[in-house]
Amino acid sequence: MATHSQTVGMIGIGQLGLPVAGNLIQAGFKVAGFRRSSMQAFTALGGRALESPAQVARESDVVLLCLPNETASRQVLDGPEGLLAALRPDQIVIETGTYRKAFKLQQADRLARVGARVLEAEVSGSPPMVKARKAALYVGGEAELVEQCRPLLEAISPSVFHLGDYGAAVSMKLIANYLLAIHTLAAAEAMNMGVRAGFDPNVVAEVIQQGAGGSAMFGVRAPMMAKRAFSPAPGPFTTLEKYLELGRSMADELGCATPLFSAAEPYYQRALGGGLRDEDIAALIKLIEADSRPGQGGQS
Repeated sequence: MATHSQTVGMIGIGQLGLPVAGNLIQAGFKVAGFRRSSMQAFTALGGRALESPAQVARESDVVLLCLPNETASRQVLDGPEGLLAALRPDQIVIETGTYRKAFKLQQADRLARVGARVLEAEVSGSPPMVKARKAALYVGGEAELVEQCRPLLEAISPSVFHLGDYGAAVSMKLIANYLLAIHTLAAAEAMNMGVRAGFDPNVVAEVIQQGAGGSAMFGVRAPMMAKRAFSPAPGPFTTLEKYLELGRSMADELGCATPLFSAAEPYYQRALGGGLRDEDIAALIKLIEADSRPGQGGQS
């Protein structure tokens, strides 16, 4: 295993941050991090636990933010032990969280005002995909800085796409998750149809993925649907909820026609309001089955 002189500081080591940290450690980076809740899983991977965002900034060469929402981002940036108080001039901050584009630009401006250099690196892929280094990174920021950080980015995933200025990456991430929502519902429709046509669901999942009807999301979610493996959830409805809102807002702002998303969105809202919130979005098949005519096959 190669070793790197850089120490990567991570703030936010949750469901997505943990496999990101694991990939960096596996690639030979020293990783130190802060999380408000337990860091036992992080230290078990070889990470070093720190006590505040400020300490992460002081003890790291590059700071990587992996936070769930805008409120968490504000809390990490501000205060006497916050990130802004401790960043050094020209220190690099890489934001992996997905927020409103306007918020991300405002956040980047605040970081730049204390001398930091900023990139966004949106992660497209579930936590298991990240762990397997099969996710993609959508990157926004200065080309020179992207190249400087490329070894770190490629340690997280070999698929790194520089899409333009800061803010471009979040736009592409929202498009990707917009399509993910449509693809997962389409997979549920196909799986339900296959079972009602008399096929074993595992056979449907395997055969369709090998032909023209396969997709990345079918390959991930159809086997989960076949096995009824909805918990623990690598991609729960609660995680996708903000992407539905942000994706809808982006489509509306751009004046896009949205026939498929408009058909899919109510199913996600039903799941969020109907007791499926913490299950994986593969559980959409339960709603498709419930909406199908009785007496034509199906599963319990």
